[in-house]
Amino acid sequence: MKHKIIKVGNKYYSHNSVVRLIECYSEISQDPEKIIRKLAQEKLTEARDIAETMGISWDGPPFNPQVLASILGIPCEKSDELTHSEDAELHPAENGRMVIRYNPKKPKARQNFSIAHEIAHTLFPGYQNQYKARHRSGKFDPENRVEFLCDIGASEIIMPTPEFDLDVKSRGVSLKSLQELSKLYEVSLEAAANRMVTTDIQPCALVVLGYSHKPTEKSEIERLEYQQNLFSGYDLEPPPMKLRVQYSVRSKRFSSYIPKHKSIKESSPLHEVSVSSKPFQGDTVLNLEKTTLDMYVEAMALPKTHDTNLNSRVIAILFNTRKNS
Repeated sequence: MKHKIIKVGNKYYSHNSVVRLIECYSEISQDPEKIIRKLAQEKLTEARDIAETMGISWDGPPFNPQVLASILGIPCEKSDELTHSEDAELHPAENGRMVIRYNPKKPKARQNFSIAHEIAHTLFPGYQNQYKARHRSGKFDPENRVEFLCDIGASEIIMPTPEFDLDVKSRGVSLKSLQELSKLYEVSLEAAANRMVTTDIQPCALVVLGYSHKPTEKSEIERLEYQQNLFSGYDLEPPPMKLRVQYSVRSKRFSSYIPKHKSIKESSPLHEVSVSSKPFQGDTVLNLEKTTLDMYVEAMALPKTHDTNLNSRVIAILFNTRKNS
């Protein structure tokens, strides 16, 4: 049976869960990102009404996703035996409902986001028919569309628009306010930065940089590894990884395009942030091959999540103009 494909703007959606989401909630929007955010907001309103009738307080920040899950009738259980994810999973329970199992060994901020991510899965039509697990994939997969949408839903759940927007307006957009918001909402710096930029309170963009090979190099390495498996003694010497744009998020009023996978020159202050882990704030020129960005930048190193000989990933906030222009 041929899968249905829906085009929204310049994006194509083929995963059955996303297609059903768009078809069921077309009165909200044709854009699944807008749909999932709206559904998350409605779910929060519903939960607040239920909490009030039950005499339960669900105030914040921080907003505890376990309390929200409990209000919605979804118990959360600690588990050291997750089979499909290292973070959290959504499973059918014996009573016909669902249960969220999460890894208690992960940092609190990651636990919060993972549990909220699993709650977001319940916003999709027919979610009861299959388990869900928060995961990351290095290759394109239609399932990634679902995971990306659940990340949007999760960010709305633990950083609700009314409260979060007010906090950003009062603090402004900066590394300092980012660190304050991360602590206040008990979320990671990366999650808080994504939400801060998408409030569109100030024209800016988030750029997350990490060490990797460019796509053509990855393909060549996979080819050489295949040959190495076929012919013993085949010497594989992959090129060194470079600090590259992993992804970017732009506010609506940010005018510059930021290409993905492009490397940062070693002379760049962002590269120095990765090496020294010292924050940078100032006007600079970023050369991303054919793209040149001349603007004010605030950047800091992200904590390492696993043992590696590579330098730190970098999170950078870019502003439309130079500060001293």
